Amino acid sequence: MQANLVNMLAIFIGCSLGRLAGRFMDKKLEDFLMTAMGLAVLYLGIDMALKTQTALVVILSLVLGGILGTKLDIEDRLYGYGNKLQAKLAKDGGPNFATGFIGASLLFCIGSMSIVGSLQAGLEKNYATLYAKAILDGTISVVLVNTLGPGVYGSLVTVGLYQGAIVVFSKFIDPLLTPAALADLTGLGGLLIMAIGINLLGLKKIKAGDMLPGLLILLVYHIFILA
Repeated sequence: MQANLVNMLAIFIGCSLGRLAGRFMDKKLEDFLMTAMGLAVLYLGIDMALKTQTALVVILSLVLGGILGTKLDIEDRLYGYGNKLQAKLAKDGGPNFATGFIGASLLFCIGSMSIVGSLQAGLEKNYATLYAKAILDGTISVVLVNTLGPGVYGSLVTVGLYQGAIVVFSKFIDPLLTPAALADLTGLGGLLIMAIGINLLGLKKIKAGDMLPGLLILLVYHIFILA
């Protein structure tokens, strides 16, 4: 759980720095920070993707998962649910805190970095992705706390519970996975993280959330078909 705690701490530090330095932040600096984070995430995704052992299986899982996710409209449904929840909390509990809390929680949790990083932490004791996500979340928090309000602080609790649950779940499937399966999961996760980097750079809007079923398809293949 140490990487998860680092992620939570990074959000807290980012929010605190953002509150202190809010008057010095401008659009130009915000754009630079997002570009720098986009490049860093893209590099991390490429590094992970190159660890794939059975490229054809990974590609097929990505394609099939993407088709399934697109048909189910996973990413839009998640954001739609989040927007409804945000609207309800804003109505019942005050707009400032609710907007920051829900908006930041969605941004930090609904994404492949959160899922892949937590799986890596639980399965491989590999914390690189979550540490990179911590830097990204902390940097984004500097900007968000000045645009969405103090509710962004509350998102660190959501991140801790959500990612912690995935880490715990991963321990149940750990005995079923081979080194080749872990390598392929890392590779597919890298492709999804590359999509996030491309989104942050504004090169193209990719719905990485719709591709998440590919991880499940890849797991099923390695656990039940190759077993």
